[in-house]
Amino acid sequence: MPNRQEPRSLVGQTGMRKELVIETSDRESEPDDLALLRGVAAGDEASFRLLFRRWAPRLGRFLRGAAGSREAGEDLLQETFLRILKAAPAFEQRGSVAGWFYRIASNLAYSHWRKERARPASADPEEKLALLAAPVSSDPARAREAGALRTSVSRALERMPANHRVVFLLKIDQGLTYERIAEIMQCPIGTAKSRFHFAVRRLRADLEDYAERGAADGGSDGVMR
Repeated sequence: MPNRQEPRSLVGQTGMRKELVIETSDRESEPDDLALLRGVAAGDEASFRLLFRRWAPRLGRFLRGAAGSREAGEDLLQETFLRILKAAPAFEQRGSVAGWFYRIASNLAYSHWRKERARPASADPEEKLALLAAPVSSDPARAREAGALRTSVSRALERMPANHRVVFLLKIDQGLTYERIAEIMQCPIGTAKSRFHFAVRRLRADLEDYAERGAADGGSDGVMR
């Protein structure tokens, strides 16, 4: 698990109490997400910290991919947990806690895209979509090839409609089922599937263009043929 700084400022500004100490060394003995969320709603700081440690890596990875940059993704992650902290008392168990978390994160990603729509795209492909990046190779030719692929994937996802991009990331990066994605997106399962398949077709077409450009340039063995 990444060494991530916990949102101490968020906890401190809510006046949460520090009475309950939860043992975290044994994963099986830890409370489930619903129990922790109820603890957060009751003002228990230990519950919030454990929930953050459990969910920050997954939500952070999703949001970095959705936002297109590490910095924006980390900002959205902090805002996501602030929303969770404030809204915990109002949570109604009509769906899963996980689905509620992803829905909050997805809504923040949509808001981010609306704000960024009029701004120039970032020129730093290395920061974009690190979740889909190939491992860095020590071979210069392979490293250049991986960099070009990262750029191509980044641009392809940026051109997708926002709801298709979210479904793609939830399915590929987070490994969620269509049922869970439909719950998060509040849409029929068939709609979640169609959005994912559209995103895959769009991405495949862009990567085929990338492979053809590499072949035309006389490159080495490409990742696609």
